[in-house]
Amino acid sequence: MRRFLGLLLVFATLACQTANDGTIKITGKIENAIPQGEVILEKYQAGEIAPVQTVYSDHEGNFEIETTVEGAGFYRLNVYGQQFETIVLDKDDLKVTASGQGGDEITVTGSDDMDYIDQLYAYLDGYQTTVQDFNQKYIQARNDNNTEEVARLTEEGMALEREKVSDLKALAWSMEGSIVPLLITDFITNKADEFTFLDSLANQLITDHPLSTDVQFFVNNLSAIKPAVAMGDIALEIESPNPAGENMKLSDLRGKYVLVDFWAGWCRPCRAENPNIVRMYNKYNEKGFEVFSVSLDRTRKQWVDAIEKDGLTWSTHVSDLKYFQGQAALDYKVNAIPFALLLDPEGRVIGKNLRGRMLQAKLESIFGQ
Repeated sequence: MRRFLGLLLVFATLACQTANDGTIKITGKIENAIPQGEVILEKYQAGEIAPVQTVYSDHEGNFEIETTVEGAGFYRLNVYGQQFETIVLDKDDLKVTASGQGGDEITVTGSDDMDYIDQLYAYLDGYQTTVQDFNQKYIQARNDNNTEEVARLTEEGMALEREKVSDLKALAWSMEGSIVPLLITDFITNKADEFTFLDSLANQLITDHPLSTDVQFFVNNLSAIKPAVAMGDIALEIESPNPAGENMKLSDLRGKYVLVDFWAGWCRPCRAENPNIVRMYNKYNEKGFEVFSVSLDRTRKQWVDAIEKDGLTWSTHVSDLKYFQGQAALDYKVNAIPFALLLDPEGRVIGKNLRGRMLQAKLESIFGQ
């Protein structure tokens, strides 16, 4: 079952294209044979897995599937309803070895695509081991109420995620001519922050695989994850009421370095980060650092109480009290908080989601210690 991870990309069936020349043959041997046992070739499409062809193994466990594909695509082998394997069908014939028993892995060879999938899962297996070790340390620190260690480990966890994304991007670019990089994108959590990479990847994939409906869908839906503002862009205007009901504008802070902080009183990670933002504000405000806080609260009381309890002494607090449907949240495509942007004096984005020591290091690079 290891390779049946569930593709996060929602593949769709689009208009039919001219089929590739010839057919693809999948031949296999099942160790624990069930005579006339079903082996099903299935395709990922429209968020579901649809059967494409069903064959039956003989008394020795041999089976053969012959099919025509319309461009490279992601499929799944279903052996006896017990073993499942994600595969890529493009141009090469494949050979399959399976036990026919649940919990065992299926071996598929015959193409670079399958070698690339093996490389991806080998990397993810190693990363999972690292994450498990990290989680044990984090849980122990939290149970011990060791706030300093929790903070340090939080930074370490963010660094692990950044390293993973960097490794996955490098792996994707190494897989020339394959659609397996599409599978890799499933394991990049914050796709908006990696839009430049994804856009470049989409251009390469559509060049290499113009007939692939999986690639077409990926390319056509990139706009949905495009960030409202990218690094180097001028931040969009925000105009919203402060707790006294008076409208405030983000642009009024031009000439300052500004942390635009989307948060809420109900958001525990936001509240946990607030002490760090307060420290940075107290340290650098006189040097030209400001905070523009955008609350996604639903009630004024929850919002104002959190401002007071957390000691958020700056005056630039705004909210229309519409949760994630607030205008600023919609304009900036905010779908999770905390979310923050650091702006330079011209209003350009020079940092995204800088928290904890990352925010401290960035401000030190600007203002000095």
